[in-house]
Amino acid sequence: MGSAFWKALVFGVVLAGSIGPIALLIFGTAARRGLVAGCFAGLGAAAADLVYAWLAFSIGAMLLPLIAGYATEVEVGCALLLIGLGISMLVRGPGPDGGAPAPQPAARALLPTLLLTLVNPMTLVVFAGFVPQLPVAGSLPTAAALAFALFAGSLLVQIALASAGAALGAVLSGSGWHRVIHHASAAGILGFGLAGLLAAL
Repeated sequence: MGSAFWKALVFGVVLAGSIGPIALLIFGTAARRGLVAGCFAGLGAAAADLVYAWLAFSIGAMLLPLIAGYATEVEVGCALLLIGLGISMLVRGPGPDGGAPAPQPAARALLPTLLLTLVNPMTLVVFAGFVPQLPVAGSLPTAAALAFALFAGSLLVQIALASAGAALGAVLSGSGWHRVIHHASAAGILGFGLAGLLAAL
Protein backbone atom coordinates (compact mmCIF):
# COMPACT_ATOMS: atom_id res chain seq x y z
CA MET A 1 0.00 0.00 0.00
CA GLY A 2 3.04 2.26 0.32
CA SER A 3 3.07 3.55 -3.24
CA ALA A 4 -0.71 4.06 -3.25
CA PHE A 5 -0.44 6.07 -0.01
CA TRP A 6 2.11 8.48 -1.47
CA LYS A 7 0.19 8.67 -4.72
CA ALA A 8 -2.93 9.66 -2.77
CA LEU A 9 -0.96 12.27 -0.80
CA VAL A 10 0.44 13.81 -4.00
CA PHE A 11 -2.99 13.75 -5.60
CA GLY A 12 -4.35 15.70 -2.63
CA VAL A 13 -1.69 18.35 -3.25
CA VAL A 14 -2.46 18.49 -6.99
CA LEU A 15 -6.22 18.60 -6.42
CA ALA A 16 -6.00 21.46 -3.92
CA GLY A 17 -3.43 23.30 -6.02
CA SER A 18 -5.76 23.55 -9.00
CA ILE A 19 -6.70 27.21 -9.41
CA GLY A 20 -10.46 27.06 -9.31
CA PRO A 21 -13.40 28.66 -7.52
CA ILE A 22 -12.59 26.98 -4.20
CA ALA A 23 -9.00 28.25 -4.21
CA LEU A 24 -10.26 31.76 -4.97
CA LEU A 25 -12.77 31.53 -2.13
CA ILE A 26 -10.12 30.44 0.39
CA PHE A 27 -7.65 33.06 -0.77
CA GLY A 28 -10.27 35.82 -0.67
CA THR A 29 -11.58 34.75 2.74
CA ALA A 30 -8.09 34.87 4.23
CA ALA A 31 -7.30 38.21 2.59
CA ARG A 32 -10.44 39.84 3.98
CA ARG A 33 -10.93 38.06 7.31
CA GLY A 34 -7.47 36.88 8.31
CA LEU A 35 -5.42 33.70 8.49
CA VAL A 36 -7.59 31.80 10.99
CA ALA A 37 -10.76 32.25 8.92
CA GLY A 38 -8.81 31.30 5.79
CA CYS A 39 -7.54 28.14 7.46
CA PHE A 40 -11.07 27.17 8.49
CA ALA A 41 -12.19 27.69 4.90
CA GLY A 42 -9.29 25.51 3.75
CA LEU A 43 -10.21 22.87 6.30
CA GLY A 44 -13.72 22.79 4.84
CA ALA A 45 -12.35 22.16 1.36
CA ALA A 46 -9.97 19.46 2.60
CA ALA A 47 -12.79 17.80 4.55
CA ALA A 48 -14.87 17.63 1.36
CA ASP A 49 -11.90 16.04 -0.41
CA LEU A 50 -11.73 13.54 2.46
CA VAL A 51 -15.39 12.61 1.96
CA TYR A 52 -14.95 12.11 -1.77
CA ALA A 53 -11.71 10.20 -1.25
CA TRP A 54 -13.24 7.76 1.22
CA LEU A 55 -16.19 7.13 -1.09
CA ALA A 56 -13.90 6.75 -4.09
CA PHE A 57 -11.48 4.35 -2.41
CA SER A 58 -14.19 2.23 -0.78
CA ILE A 59 -17.06 2.05 -3.29
CA GLY A 60 -15.74 4.06 -6.23
CA ALA A 61 -16.03 1.22 -8.70
CA MET A 62 -19.78 1.04 -8.07
CA LEU A 63 -20.40 4.77 -7.58
CA LEU A 64 -18.76 6.24 -10.66
CA PRO A 65 -21.05 4.57 -13.25
CA LEU A 66 -24.08 5.96 -11.40
CA ILE A 67 -22.64 9.49 -11.40
CA ALA A 68 -21.60 9.21 -15.04
CA GLY A 69 -25.20 8.54 -16.04
CA TYR A 70 -26.19 11.97 -14.77
CA ALA A 71 -23.01 13.86 -15.64
CA THR A 72 -24.70 16.69 -17.55
CA GLU A 73 -27.33 17.30 -14.87
CA VAL A 74 -24.66 17.33 -12.14
CA GLU A 75 -22.45 19.75 -14.09
CA VAL A 76 -25.33 22.13 -14.82
CA GLY A 77 -26.50 22.11 -11.21
CA CYS A 78 -23.01 22.73 -9.85
CA ALA A 79 -22.35 25.50 -12.38
CA LEU A 80 -25.60 27.25 -11.39
CA LEU A 81 -24.57 27.10 -7.72
CA LEU A 82 -21.23 28.75 -8.52
CA ILE A 83 -22.99 31.41 -10.60
CA GLY A 84 -25.40 32.07 -7.74
CA LEU A 85 -22.55 32.39 -5.25
CA GLY A 86 -20.62 34.77 -7.51
CA ILE A 87 -23.65 37.00 -8.08
CA SER A 88 -24.51 36.93 -4.37
CA MET A 89 -20.97 38.04 -3.46
CA LEU A 90 -21.06 40.85 -6.03
CA VAL A 91 -24.47 42.10 -4.87
CA ARG A 92 -23.75 41.73 -1.16
CA GLY A 93 -20.41 43.49 -1.35
CA PRO A 94 -17.52 43.22 1.12
CA GLY A 95 -19.33 44.96 3.96
CA PRO A 96 -21.37 48.02 4.87
CA ASP A 97 -18.27 50.18 5.25
CA GLY A 98 -16.76 48.98 1.97
CA GLY A 99 -14.03 47.17 3.87
CA ALA A 100 -13.91 44.01 5.94
CA PRO A 101 -17.19 42.28 6.72
CA ALA A 102 -18.72 42.55 10.17
CA PRO A 103 -16.79 40.43 12.70
CA GLN A 104 -17.99 36.85 12.94
CA PRO A 105 -16.52 33.58 14.22
CA ALA A 106 -13.72 32.34 11.98
CA ALA A 107 -15.15 28.81 12.14
CA ARG A 108 -18.16 29.98 10.11
CA ALA A 109 -15.89 30.01 7.06
CA LEU A 110 -15.70 26.19 7.15
CA LEU A 111 -19.24 25.15 6.16
CA PRO A 112 -19.66 27.22 2.96
CA THR A 113 -16.35 25.97 1.57
CA LEU A 114 -17.15 22.38 2.55
CA LEU A 115 -20.49 22.49 0.73
CA LEU A 116 -19.13 24.26 -2.34
CA THR A 117 -16.26 21.81 -2.67
CA LEU A 118 -18.69 18.90 -2.47
CA VAL A 119 -20.70 20.29 -5.39
CA ASN A 120 -17.75 21.60 -7.39
CA PRO A 121 -17.85 19.83 -10.78
CA MET A 122 -14.06 20.07 -11.05
CA THR A 123 -13.74 17.90 -7.93
CA LEU A 124 -16.05 15.27 -9.40
CA VAL A 125 -14.26 15.19 -12.75
CA VAL A 126 -10.76 14.97 -11.25
CA PHE A 127 -11.75 12.21 -8.84
CA ALA A 128 -13.39 10.27 -11.67
CA GLY A 129 -10.11 10.33 -13.57
CA PHE A 130 -7.97 9.44 -10.57
CA VAL A 131 -9.93 6.62 -8.95
CA PRO A 132 -9.07 3.96 -11.57
CA GLN A 133 -5.39 4.40 -10.72
CA LEU A 134 -5.85 3.28 -7.10
CA PRO A 135 -7.28 0.18 -5.42
CA VAL A 136 -11.02 0.64 -4.85
CA ALA A 137 -13.64 -1.64 -3.29
CA GLY A 138 -10.87 -3.00 -1.06
CA SER A 139 -10.70 -3.13 2.72
CA LEU A 140 -12.13 -0.25 4.72
CA PRO A 141 -8.86 0.35 6.64
CA THR A 142 -7.00 0.72 3.33
CA ALA A 143 -9.67 3.08 2.02
CA ALA A 144 -9.46 5.17 5.21
CA ALA A 145 -5.65 5.36 5.08
CA LEU A 146 -5.66 6.48 1.44
CA ALA A 147 -8.42 9.00 2.13
CA PHE A 148 -6.52 10.56 5.02
CA ALA A 149 -3.35 10.69 2.92
CA LEU A 150 -5.24 12.65 0.28
CA PHE A 151 -6.77 14.86 3.00
CA ALA A 152 -3.31 15.65 4.38
CA GLY A 153 -1.98 16.66 0.97
CA SER A 154 -5.06 18.81 0.30
CA LEU A 155 -4.91 20.50 3.70
CA LEU A 156 -1.24 21.46 3.25
CA VAL A 157 -2.07 23.36 0.08
CA GLN A 158 -5.22 24.92 1.53
CA ILE A 159 -3.22 26.31 4.44
CA ALA A 160 -0.63 27.66 2.00
CA LEU A 161 -3.42 29.38 0.05
CA ALA A 162 -4.85 30.85 3.24
CA SER A 163 -1.40 32.07 4.32
CA ALA A 164 -0.83 33.76 0.96
CA GLY A 165 -4.26 35.38 1.11
CA ALA A 166 -3.73 36.60 4.67
CA ALA A 167 -0.33 38.03 3.72
CA LEU A 168 -1.87 39.94 0.81
CA GLY A 169 -4.69 41.17 3.04
CA ALA A 170 -2.16 42.45 5.57
CA VAL A 171 -0.24 44.37 2.91
CA LEU A 172 -3.35 45.71 1.16
CA SER A 173 -5.25 46.48 4.32
CA GLY A 174 -7.28 49.50 3.21
CA SER A 175 -11.03 49.28 2.64
CA GLY A 176 -10.56 49.99 -1.07
CA TRP A 177 -8.21 47.03 -1.46
CA HIS A 178 -10.59 44.78 0.48
CA ARG A 179 -13.31 45.75 -1.95
CA VAL A 180 -11.05 44.94 -4.92
CA ILE A 181 -10.10 41.53 -3.46
CA HIS A 182 -13.73 40.71 -2.70
CA HIS A 183 -14.98 41.60 -6.17
CA ALA A 184 -12.06 39.86 -7.88
CA SER A 185 -12.87 36.65 -5.98
CA ALA A 186 -16.57 36.98 -6.78
CA ALA A 187 -15.88 37.62 -10.47
CA GLY A 188 -13.56 34.61 -10.63
CA ILE A 189 -16.13 32.30 -9.04
CA LEU A 190 -18.84 33.64 -11.35
CA GLY A 191 -16.52 33.09 -14.33
CA PHE A 192 -15.90 29.47 -13.37
CA GLY A 193 -19.64 28.94 -13.03
CA LEU A 194 -20.42 30.44 -16.45
CA ALA A 195 -17.62 28.45 -18.09
CA GLY A 196 -18.91 25.25 -16.49
CA LEU A 197 -22.46 25.96 -17.63
CA LEU A 198 -21.37 26.62 -21.21
CA ALA A 199 -19.27 23.44 -21.25
CA ALA A 200 -22.16 21.36 -19.87
CA LEU A 201 -24.63 22.71 -22.42
